[in-house]
This record gives sequence, structure tokens and C-alpha cells, in this order.
Amino acid sequence: MIRGTAAILLWIAAAATAPAFQPDTAMLRRLYEEALDRRQRDYGSADARTAQAARDLGLFLYSAGDKPSARRAMADAVRIDEKAFGAAAPETLEDVATLASVSLPAEVEPLLRRAMESPDATVAGPALTSLAELRKAAGDRAGAAALFRRALEKAEIVDGKDGSTVALVLNMLALVVEPKEGVLLLRRALAIDKAALGPGHPQTLRDVRKLASLLRETGRTSEATELERQFKIGPSH
Repeated sequence: MIRGTAAILLWIAAAATAPAFQPDTAMLRRLYEEALDRRQRDYGSADARTAQAARDLGLFLYSAGDKPSARRAMADAVRIDEKAFGAAAPETLEDVATLASVSLPAEVEPLLRRAMESPDATVAGPALTSLAELRKAAGDRAGAAALFRRALEKAEIVDGKDGSTVALVLNMLALVVEPKEGVLLLRRALAIDKAALGPGHPQTLRDVRKLASLLRETGRTSEATELERQFKIGPSH
């Protein structure tokens, strides 16, 4: 069973660029809708094959930028998933996370809280990160920090302790903890990005500027200046 946005988008891209066949969005939508109708007739609404067809339709609508329709389709996919796989199954919670990405603001947090419990770290990690950003925006720094820490654990599972995703989460976590801890987190992120991307990469230099700023905030001005000198960038204030 082929799952995931990438496979769907590759299929659509190949069809759209073929010289002899260039279907428009409406035609593709009808194909997905007809496929779902066939699966429902043939297998019923509690079958994994029907769930896949519902998921494919939702992901297509999402890629086409039709959020209201994608929201309805993904809600249907989740309902079918629950019958076919169970409410806490990885397949169900992956679709719950996708549904959250197209849902109305009031509906997003409950969906993310559900998705973050997925046993699949590639689903739980992004859900935790998105939820942490919501808590940060609401002024709940402690809640955001707790969620980012859990997201960091998931990123380490998926990407290894020195992966680029780990560096990204470290950067986000550093913004919601005390400056002294933030310095340690940013040092780790900088080491990861420097090794993976090189000392002159824009992301590495962003790490340097953030770290230098926190060093100054904690009274370690000489360390900040030396760090900037090493990376040949001007002082950050």
C-alpha cells in the first residue's frame, strides 16, 4: 500500500508534465473521488483499502490548496481509519496530524494532542513541535518547553543525535528556556550544523548570532565576541 504525500505528489507531477496528457485539477479530483466511491462500494467503509482512497483524496486536495475540501476529506479518512485500524493506530494518528494541518484554529490543538501520542516518531515529533509553537504563542513558555523536549527525543529517534532535525528543535527549545540553558542548547545546535553544513552556511551563522546574543544576555560578552571573530561575523546586539 502506497502512503504519504510524496508518492501522491510525484504521481500528480508526472501526469501534469506528460506531453500527451495534462489533466486539470478538477479532472484529477474526480478521479480520486471516483476511486473512493468504488472502494466504498466494493469493500465498505471499514476497510483499509477504503481508508487509503480517502487518504489519497485528502492529500490531493491538500496539495491543490483546497483546505476546506481537504479538511472534509481528511475527516472522512480519519473516521474510516478508526473503523479499519483503530483509534490509536499509527495510520489513524498520521491522518489525524494531516487533518490538524488543514483544520480551523479551535480544532487544531486537540488534534495535535492526539497525534503526538503516535508510536511513530515521524508523526509524533512534528505534532509535538506544532503544539509547542501554539503554547509558545499563547505565552505558555513552560508548556512549550516541555513539548519541545519531547519533540527533541522524537527527533533523535528519527534523525540520530546529530541530525539536522535535532538542531532545528534545539533552536526552538532554546527560545523558551532560561538563557543559561539556551546557551548549552545552541552550542549543541551550532556543533551539529557546523559539522553537517559547514562554518559558512547561513544556518550555521544564524546559530552563531543566536548564541552570541544569549552569551551577551548572560554577561559573557568576551565569549560572544570571540565566537563572532571565529566565524568572521559582526557583533549581534
